[in-house]
Amino acid sequence: MYERLFSTGRIGRIEIKNRVVMTPMGTVIAAPGGGVNDDIIAYYEARAKGGVGLIESELCRVLNGAGAAMTCQLAARNLADVAGLARLVDVVHKYGTKIFIQLHHPGGQGSSAIGGEPIVAASAVKSPTAYETPHALQVEEIAKIESAFISGALFTKMAGADGVLLHGAHGYLINSFLSPYLNKRTDDYGGSLENRMRFLLDIIRGIREQCGGDFPIGVRLSVEEFLGKEGNDLEESCRICEVLEEAGVDFIDVSCTIPGSPEVCACIEPGTYEQGWKRYMAAEIKKHVNIPIIAVCNIKEPDVAEEILVEGCCDFIGVARGHLADPEWCNKAQAGKAQTIRKCIGCLSCFQEIESQRHVKCAVNPKLGREREFENPKYNGQGRTVVVVGGGPAGIEAALLLDSRGFHVVLFDPAKRLGGTLNIADKGVGKEKITRLVDGLIAQVSASDIELRMGEEATVEKVKALSPYGIFVACGAIASMPPIPGIDGKNVVTAEDVLIGKAQLKGDCIILGSGMTGLETAEVVLKAGHRTTIVDMLHEIGQGVPIMVLIDIKRRLSEYGPAYMLGHKALEIAEDGVVLERVADGEKVFVNGETIILALGVQPRKEVLKAFRDAFPQAHIIGDANRGGRILEATQEAYGKAFVFES
Repeated sequence: MYERLFSTGRIGRIEIKNRVVMTPMGTVIAAPGGGVNDDIIAYYEARAKGGVGLIESELCRVLNGAGAAMTCQLAARNLADVAGLARLVDVVHKYGTKIFIQLHHPGGQGSSAIGGEPIVAASAVKSPTAYETPHALQVEEIAKIESAFISGALFTKMAGADGVLLHGAHGYLINSFLSPYLNKRTDDYGGSLENRMRFLLDIIRGIREQCGGDFPIGVRLSVEEFLGKEGNDLEESCRICEVLEEAGVDFIDVSCTIPGSPEVCACIEPGTYEQGWKRYMAAEIKKHVNIPIIAVCNIKEPDVAEEILVEGCCDFIGVARGHLADPEWCNKAQAGKAQTIRKCIGCLSCFQEIESQRHVKCAVNPKLGREREFENPKYNGQGRTVVVVGGGPAGIEAALLLDSRGFHVVLFDPAKRLGGTLNIADKGVGKEKITRLVDGLIAQVSASDIELRMGEEATVEKVKALSPYGIFVACGAIASMPPIPGIDGKNVVTAEDVLIGKAQLKGDCIILGSGMTGLETAEVVLKAGHRTTIVDMLHEIGQGVPIMVLIDIKRRLSEYGPAYMLGHKALEIAEDGVVLERVADGEKVFVNGETIILALGVQPRKEVLKAFRDAFPQAHIIGDANRGGRILEATQEAYGKAFVFES
């Protein structure tokens, strides 16, 4: 199984045990100010132990100040950083995994709030995703940064790293020289391709001189910026890669897009993007060079990874967020247990946390970034019965951990299928990855000793009859129903009922609420041919939705042309529409619509919770039953409470 995926490969002099590469992702786990700490060691150790062949590290700064991309990241600035990097390299090597350190400078994507200095780039071109316009580097400043990259590579070699990756993509400093969209210089560093490559080639030559000819050097490139000839297209990138091969580069990491591109989501795709969709880029680059190609292809499942390798599109396959979701991705695939892999669903909760300079978290892996904290759950259940009420993400998470700790877990759920609200969330357009997540969770439960009571509503009497040692209540929540006159009318339905096909839609529709549920429901309704108005008290839609997810769904909605009434609240629901009030000045307006759809969040099932709390004062309330939120909050809370239960 997966013969190609688990065959050995080679980059330069380095033999790699399989074709899976954990491509770079920020974590904000490392030491504040830059460097290695115990938490980042534990994070990388878990992935190496999980069987990956090669790790390309997160951003590693070579300079402080304008060279800092994150508050907490790896660093190769001076000799003092070598010992920490050596610790990291040693722990990865312990499992037969190789590691390339990714050297990086944020350029115009940086922030003076992080680095304490004005940001810099090839040209004074402001990025759409940055708050500042960068200072255009002077020639003497360029030389200093080149020197820092070269020294950084030497420090990583001293630490025992197997090679380096130069981050030349996504609008960062090297990319700001390479891309004509970002590089407006008129000197020797701008204009022609030769000039735009000068900065990168000088760095490569310097690393070769300092580190020797057998030290692997790779470059991560945005080979398609989706800007036509204003940026680097695939044709131009093929020429860039040919020059890099001539310069002695050992491999190319193929990525795409830059800030300002209409396809800005293409480098950190939301869940609606297909696995493997970028394979054509890697395949085209591979036609033009004879060095290994690492393809970054939004891979979640080993079947797709194997398929791309067999097609010959690349030599190695990148699995990035897949390793956040499940550090055992490789081991499970190689052992024939791919169905139990916790698959990334593309919700981008991880990216949302990092963008806020908080340590990375994952909706489907509550241990991410807390590997040390959750390292050794106590095995002290002794067969004692613990009841879990509800089989949604929180209930499943708690049940699996409690089962692994030796408790006899009895899980009640009134539905026929585990998953809870995940079985609603997967009904949105392009949300099939959530279905696969549920399938994986069911496979894990099936492989456990959890006693399932599916299709059975838990009652206080039933639970008492089991004389449980503990109880976890994860009974979910119900749609929020604020006291709006007419909200109980026959023309009012919930977003959840629309998504599962239970609600009958008539005529024009009005959706109250523009959070993720409201927007996904709007897409379903619009696709069904109903004119739709989206109403929200806020002046921007998608409050709290990760930016890439929001950009993606706004673009898809724009194809249908919904109407928006933002900065308005609903005063009354009538049979033929809704009376709205403008928040700013109280002006009232009537919007016509035959079907009113509520997407106003959720509220706890108060009567159910009261019954269980009265009967079991020590009951643990988890997930939406405790507070409505993302999958992330539900699984994090459930795992945390199950971890400390009787510890």
